[in-house]
Amino acid sequence: MQSTELTSIAGLTIQGAGIVLIAILSYFMRQSISRKSLDYWTAAWVCLSVALAALVIVFYLPSLSRLLYPVYFLGEYVFGLMFMAGCRNRASGWKLRRSHVKWLTPAILVAVLLPLLSADFNRLFIFHAAITGGLFGWSFYSLQPARARGQSSPGLKVMSIALLLLALDFFSYVGIFAYAVFSQAPLPYLSYSSVYDLILEILLGFGTVMVVMEDVRQEVEAANRELTAARDRLEVLVRQDPLTEALNRHAFYSLLERNRDPLRTEFSGCVVIIDIDNLKPINDSIGHTAGDGVIRTVANVIRSVIRANDLLFRWGGDEFLILQFGVSANEVRRRIEGLNRALVGISLNGFPDPVTVSVSFGLASFSELGQIEQAIEQADGEMYAAKPVRKAFGTGGLR
Repeated sequence: MQSTELTSIAGLTIQGAGIVLIAILSYFMRQSISRKSLDYWTAAWVCLSVALAALVIVFYLPSLSRLLYPVYFLGEYVFGLMFMAGCRNRASGWKLRRSHVKWLTPAILVAVLLPLLSADFNRLFIFHAAITGGLFGWSFYSLQPARARGQSSPGLKVMSIALLLLALDFFSYVGIFAYAVFSQAPLPYLSYSSVYDLILEILLGFGTVMVVMEDVRQEVEAANRELTAARDRLEVLVRQDPLTEALNRHAFYSLLERNRDPLRTEFSGCVVIIDIDNLKPINDSIGHTAGDGVIRTVANVIRSVIRANDLLFRWGGDEFLILQFGVSANEVRRRIEGLNRALVGISLNGFPDPVTVSVSFGLASFSELGQIEQAIEQADGEMYAAKPVRKAFGTGGLR
């Protein structure tokens, strides 16, 4: 062989090795990343590896050309078709169906019949380059929906540039080899350098990897957003009483733990314990549904008399705790004493008759965070001391 032929064969071998590495990378990515487009692209790189391997063998063993030229041509055509399928899937979710097998029919016919037209590979390569350039152009066009939607990520841009340059590259071969053949210029296939093809194909492979990783990153970010939203919803469920939408005991102790800083001394205010006096008679006379309605109504009335930044907790079955900061005990007592007036003759959904409800309460002040639990005990004691007095004036119920 001439030195130029040896150089070109070496270049073609390097090209084949580079494509094999891209195929291996795609295969291993496919093991951990589920993407239909990646499946198609992996199959495409495998087909191109087989095609280039067949061509290298032919150049070393020309006697096998009749057998291996069809393998080379078909491998490159299937590469183009599979790569186009991957691009269409990435751009619009399109998938290959059994009915699409018919695409292979013209590819097989051309791959088998093309070597029969001439023994000169340079002549055959004119037609082959035109077909291959068209397949690269088709793949470029298949990405248009994604580009039109403004999804031109860096990876998609690299892919598009590589496909466009490969299409132009192979179309340029049509003119170069046609000129060489018809002018009988000394420009056989083996004298051209396949390094340009390899560079563009590596660029294309790099683009596919970028696109896949960008899609994975977007999915991870979307999953993180969903997990964050689910966590927030779960945290609300964990910290909120579903009947009254007030906070629960878990939320109270979480609040204390989160703010348990010995250097912070600005916590001062009042705690209030409120207990519904006459819930059992209401449950016994008109049912637990009415009792639940009373609990909800009491929670809403409490909200109407406290400040917007005060914290309301459902402390037990019919008990509530209010945590108020930066307010005097006299101001708190003035607000809470209006509860019983607001609970006279309340209406419950689904019950025609009004219901009168009364509550007992106790309050205590605290001047630092560590005193809150002691203040709760004091308020609880005051509430229980007030309850017999409240009951002496009547338990309330249906009017």
